[in-house]
Amino acid sequence: SAIDATGVDLAAEEEISASLWSKMFPLLLVMMAVTGAFYPAIDLGAGEKERGTMETLLISPATRPEIVLGKFFTVTLFSVSTALLNLLSMGITSKYLLTMAGAGQMSKLGGATAFPPLASIVWVVLLAIPLGALFSALSLALAMFAKSNKEGQYYLTPLLMVTMGLAMFCINPS
Repeated sequence: SAIDATGVDLAAEEEISASLWSKMFPLLLVMMAVTGAFYPAIDLGAGEKERGTMETLLISPATRPEIVLGKFFTVTLFSVSTALLNLLSMGITSKYLLTMAGAGQMSKLGGATAFPPLASIVWVVLLAIPLGALFSALSLALAMFAKSNKEGQYYLTPLLMVTMGLAMFCINPS
């Protein structure tokens, strides 16, 4: 060809890093918040019916709203902590793997391996709370209809699949 075109990336290192993490963190946050709420909700809903401990709980001095809120906050705590711990783990692992990729790959990635700024991490932590609460409420509501752990998994699997499918849009470039 008569013209030898050379690609030049004019993006700053922070922009490259932000682009990488902005695709990965929301996807992981949603997926881990759902999976973190999934099994505790089944255990606190259908699991108690199956074990026969729901009746014992209902005759305790705690009021029914207190029992429901206790279950909800327990599932939310598991959901948020699972999401945040998995994000931390995946962030550290990704950073480690990208640095182990070699000098040739690092020159292509530029600053994409830099961790996001502290303000972004604080926002991720703050957004994990309502996200965990949403998935905890949905999971707990569905799990209460089930009579056994197996039936609870049947009810919650569509929620997990739909959520994961929608979360995949986070990595779509457009």
